[in-house]
Amino acid sequence: MNNYIVGYLAGINYNNSKSILKKIAANYSIGLKEILPEQLFQFTERYLPNKNETNFIFSMSDSPDSEEADYLIDYLDYAPEMQSKFPSLGRDRLLILISILQEMMTLTNCSKLVISLTDSGYIYSYKKIKFIELSKTLLSDFEVSEGAPDTLYEIIY
Repeated sequence: MNNYIVGYLAGINYNNSKSILKKIAANYSIGLKEILPEQLFQFTERYLPNKNETNFIFSMSDSPDSEEADYLIDYLDYAPEMQSKFPSLGRDRLLILISILQEMMTLTNCSKLVISLTDSGYIYSYKKIKFIELSKTLLSDFEVSEGAPDTLYEIIY
């Protein structure tokens, strides 16, 4: 299984936001790599970044050296002695991801975050949610799916 997190922050101050995102990635020891719009696989035309806005398009991974988010969006519980910087419980790791997404939105002062959370590379559902609903929605969707929900989220204020 390949766990992918790709998306973009819309309507940002690019240089300031890039610096902020670099600090967030360092604080959580995750990978946050800028990618091309063409790498937003499975994003339908409606959800692609507006070329008239300043956007930061990214992929997020478990560490600066990896390409995938195997632990961040894997909802399985691991043995407590697991050798990882992340907690052994899937829900606890998801809470870390939620914190990262919330910080990305609030600290960059973006107009919206569009992100896909998949364990297959495919998007099967699309949801538009408010920032205040982010935590509740992701916790519920991961619980129902027993893992990454293969969903694209458009998160607005």
